Amino acid sequence: MKKEQNFSVVNFTREEVPIVTEDIKTRYQWVPVGVQHQDDFFELLTEGYNTSTTTAACVDGVADLIYGKGLITDKEEFKDTLAKLLPAEDLKKVSFDLKLYGNAAFQVMWNKDHTKVIKLFHVPVQTLRAEKIHMGMKCEAFYYCTDWSDTRKQKTKIRIPVFGTSTEEREILYIKDYEPNRYYYSLPDWISSLQYSFTEAELSNLHLNNIENGFLPVAMVNFNNGVPAPEERQTIESLLENKFSGTRNAGRFMVSFNDDAINKPTIDTIPIENLHEKYTYVAEYAQDRILVAHRIVSPLLFGIRTASNGFSSQSEEMKTAYSIFQTMTIQPFQQLILNVIDKALVEGGWGKQDLYFDQLTPLVILSDTADDTNETVEEAQEDVNDSMRNEETTEENLEQEKTHPRPSDFGFTREYEDF
Repeated sequence: MKKEQNFSVVNFTREEVPIVTEDIKTRYQWVPVGVQHQDDFFELLTEGYNTSTTTAACVDGVADLIYGKGLITDKEEFKDTLAKLLPAEDLKKVSFDLKLYGNAAFQVMWNKDHTKVIKLFHVPVQTLRAEKIHMGMKCEAFYYCTDWSDTRKQKTKIRIPVFGTSTEEREILYIKDYEPNRYYYSLPDWISSLQYSFTEAELSNLHLNNIENGFLPVAMVNFNNGVPAPEERQTIESLLENKFSGTRNAGRFMVSFNDDAINKPTIDTIPIENLHEKYTYVAEYAQDRILVAHRIVSPLLFGIRTASNGFSSQSEEMKTAYSIFQTMTIQPFQQLILNVIDKALVEGGWGKQDLYFDQLTPLVILSDTADDTNETVEEAQEDVNDSMRNEETTEENLEQEKTHPRPSDFGFTREYEDF
């Protein structure tokens, strides 16, 4: 009689592309945001930043360029006031949040008469959740909680009105950009590379655990004491998956206890050719996708060395890359922040102050520019700053917005005015 043989393949892991959604159907007063109806959006981004070397380098580098050397104004009489209104450390934290999370927020403090803004503080944007919109056309408040994953702390949440919607001394000035099919929050520009950030982290876990535990090749485990029932097979497969799957279990060994040698399980190794090349390919591909998502024109700007990009020299590559990167990536971030601050100052009783960021330009680029234009390095830096000034928000334009609202005022687009 022919014995029955049964063979199954255990699929150890399967990850889905993370799709971030705003869950407005919950019973809460606020809007959770995350993957698969979980309020884990900010946690996932933080994990990607903390575990991926390339992502961390890109986020830190871009955030530093956004902040530059700080916010400045040509109006001498306002310089000291600006430093007191908006501390440099708070602006730097807001720049970092905007890059990492795609959202950022100021806590705006008014005087007792609610006629003048007296301070703009940074508030960690991951501690805020937008209040649901009911009858009106705009979100009117945010809820503050130190840890939204803790249901006990949620009971101590604080409701803070949105800037310009109340007469309270404290309001939230929220910064976000347009995002299709999303109203309350926006996504960071690198969200499409989140999985590649996790890939880098898993590769790191794999190599670390292989080194610590020794290298175990891919193996097929055969049990020679009969074909179990489907339920028992599922249990065995689950136990194997829990013990040996995943990069954190790399290099583990298995111990088997048997009544006799006849029924012992056999383990056949399955050799994989050029395994080191596959790991190298995955690592390089993940890094490349992360750089693309962050719109990094040249990795050299952040100290990341890659293959030649067709430039005759690294100096030429850096100058060309910096010019493109500053215009196409950094300036939109700065413009978004400047528009929000300008609006807060005008509506907060300070008027238009012509603010702009003092750009953080590599010295080699400033030196070459100075040589080409017969200027000093300081003059070359001033030219760079002048080219990056914010000219869009003026008192006249702000008055026109109040009289003739744009489509965004009614929720059709998602700029910061939506709040």
